[in-house]
Amino acid sequence: MLGAKINSTNYFDRRFLRTRIMIRIINCNLTSPVKVLILTLFFSLFFIGHALADDGRCHDIVGENFDAAPPSAESMSSDRLLSLISSLDEARYDVRALIIMRDCKIVFERYKDGLARQYNHAMYSVTKSISSTLVGALMLQRKIKNLDTPVATLIPKPPGLRGDAWSNAERVTLRNFMQMSSGFDYKHDPVSNPIYDARQDRVALAIGQKFIAEPGTRFNYSDADALMTGTVIASLADRSLLEFAKSTLFEPLHMSNYAWWFPDQGGRFPGGWGLRLRPMDMLKIGQLYLQKGEWNGARIFDERYPDLAWAPGVSNRYGLHWWLGKVNGVPFYFANGFKGQRIYVFPSLRVVAALASSLPDKEEAVVPLSIVTAIIESTDAAHPVDAESDTKLMEAQKAGFHGETRVRQDNQDSPRRF
Repeated sequence: MLGAKINSTNYFDRRFLRTRIMIRIINCNLTSPVKVLILTLFFSLFFIGHALADDGRCHDIVGENFDAAPPSAESMSSDRLLSLISSLDEARYDVRALIIMRDCKIVFERYKDGLARQYNHAMYSVTKSISSTLVGALMLQRKIKNLDTPVATLIPKPPGLRGDAWSNAERVTLRNFMQMSSGFDYKHDPVSNPIYDARQDRVALAIGQKFIAEPGTRFNYSDADALMTGTVIASLADRSLLEFAKSTLFEPLHMSNYAWWFPDQGGRFPGGWGLRLRPMDMLKIGQLYLQKGEWNGARIFDERYPDLAWAPGVSNRYGLHWWLGKVNGVPFYFANGFKGQRIYVFPSLRVVAALASSLPDKEEAVVPLSIVTAIIESTDAAHPVDAESDTKLMEAQKAGFHGETRVRQDNQDSPRRF
């Protein structure tokens, strides 16, 4: 399915129905005081319902996919979204999926030609934000009581660790690892760094690094730090990352066609990379944070966890494996993966979005920014909300993205249906 199905009931239908009910109350054979009482009750219930509908949460059960609505029904500008995809198409960027949702209704859904909803995509470092979500779940389960606990008390000593390196694990806390502030001398080099080699004892490698700063004082983006976050999760859950994620997150959210690649010989999955998700399920992760951990009446993590995960750490742009941003004065939070994988959450706009793409470095800087800007501007009153433009947007979505692949591909970059 290349386009989102438009719901037949929109804002204008509801407004018309409300007006008819009001007229019938006024014209009915009742005394004036009774009419006033009924109208007061009716409008009280209406405004309560309207407030609930506009809090960004899903008020119906969400299954494998979200429902859809035209942008105008959710007070978003189709014209602004049309200009966005026109610019993406003109530059032939390799965007493979883009979904935008407001108030739990998909207002935009487009895939690259030949792809559809059921294809999953390599998440790269978006995986880190899913690991953060699992930490939130462990906190709810009281298996993690304090993020400032040294990891030496949370994981078993790796058998491959040499010398007195285990003392390193007594200095670094889980919060340090999640904020990328372990203090270790990590250099990001996916080609030659042995931490990516499944034949190695990755945990021993991560703990055995040399310190160049006191833990908690220096931000240094590190897959080794995220690896340790995943190690703590698996240890406290007493299951693999994949099995814990499946039972705690993927199944409760009715996610499908997911995978977690690159386990080591002991079956340990990396906490910072390797996950594959459908864009629709990326959207669910963002919506889960917008709903402060509640999903279909169940609680995945404590309602306070988003504030904890999105609080600036040692870097004012990074929290607990989530990035922090602001464009046009609007704050937002995002999971960030190599080649242009993103999950965006705009709490003040009640918007979440998912992007899957394969972009070289310069384009990866340009495309996400243009998408974020368009999302923000499409909710601005300065951009017209035109129901007639919804039809044009729907036709544009059906055509699909047709960008050129300008960055080297490997086995994991191919979207898949398992």
